[in-house]
Amino acid sequence: MAGKAKIDFYGSAEILKKLDEAGADIEKEIVNALRKSTEKPSEEMMSFIRGHKRSGRTEASWGEEITSKDGVITAEFGFSIRKGGIPALFFEVGTPRKAPPASWFISNALDHNLDEIITAQNEALMTAFKNLTN
Repeated sequence: MAGKAKIDFYGSAEILKKLDEAGADIEKEIVNALRKSTEKPSEEMMSFIRGHKRSGRTEASWGEEITSKDGVITAEFGFSIRKGGIPALFFEVGTPRKAPPASWFISNALDHNLDEIITAQNEALMTAFKNLTN
């Protein structure tokens, strides 16, 4: 998959601690926060690929998966090379005969939306905390 989202912003440890103390299902809340934080970069990546649609296989190869292992919850999202998403890689880095576009669309989708990703994670966790305290 092309991208990974991570809960790591100023104050996140304190929010998670408060959620835990209030009896929240922390894993569920982190999954919700990660899911929310992938929305903006996912929209940008899909918008780029739709503009280059030929067969639709690259767009159809899109996937999102949230996994939990050893206390680490990971959100992976992007185009699957195994499912026909190889053109996304070529758009990102080019080929031996063709240079990539002026900007790397996958990297830029993450970089341009960093503030929105952090805000989405923060809001999702704060909403969970407010729901517990009401």
